[in-house]
Amino acid sequence: MTDRLAHGHTEVVSPAWTVAVRRPAWRPALHICLVSALLAAFPGIGGTQPAPETESWNIAAGDVRVRCRMTIGGSFDAVTSALSGTLRGEPLDPRYTGELRVDLATLDTGIGLRNEHLRNSYLELGRGPEFLHAVLSGIVLAATPLAYDRRHKTRFSGTLRLHGVQRVVEGEAELRGRNGRMQVEATFSLSLEAFDIPPPRYLGIGVRDAIDVTVRFDAARGETSSDGGS
Repeated sequence: MTDRLAHGHTEVVSPAWTVAVRRPAWRPALHICLVSALLAAFPGIGGTQPAPETESWNIAAGDVRVRCRMTIGGSFDAVTSALSGTLRGEPLDPRYTGELRVDLATLDTGIGLRNEHLRNSYLELGRGPEFLHAVLSGIVLAATPLAYDRRHKTRFSGTLRLHGVQRVVEGEAELRGRNGRMQVEATFSLSLEAFDIPPPRYLGIGVRDAIDVTVRFDAARGETSSDGGS
């Protein structure tokens, strides 16, 4: 038996017999056992995960109240019940798709002339379809309700489209569910200047830039669907 150097390695050469090096037979079996254990412990690994179910909430009734404070003190409200929309979300997910839509032509301040000025001079409803409605979408809750059968308070954010302008708004929301329905009250403030709305004036009295909005609605649970369904 002789040794020779080949490419930096020592090779043992025997004219009569060779030594066969075998890997331990238990390694493939151990690998299969480990993979099987992982698949059993985490069913989603390597398999098809069930598509998350999406819950739908349809606005059954609601109202919007806009509190406008005057520069000399005091305030007045512009109110409407022309609120519609559908929100969709997955259980335990704080994000909601869909939108809430308010018909601005129905806002009522209690005085006819003030209503006319609000709709035509400040909200400028005649400028086009994008001026006719206020639309809140992309709603995200800061804390997701674990169950809809109890009261849940949380902060929220969303995108408001008003007067042809889109801005993110933030506020407080309270949710309460019962018998497949959900009651919501949300409040937030906004700046008229941020939405390119000129400061309203009525009979020489101005309205402050910051206004407070309260949205209340009762929503009914719609059909539950799966993202992977047809």
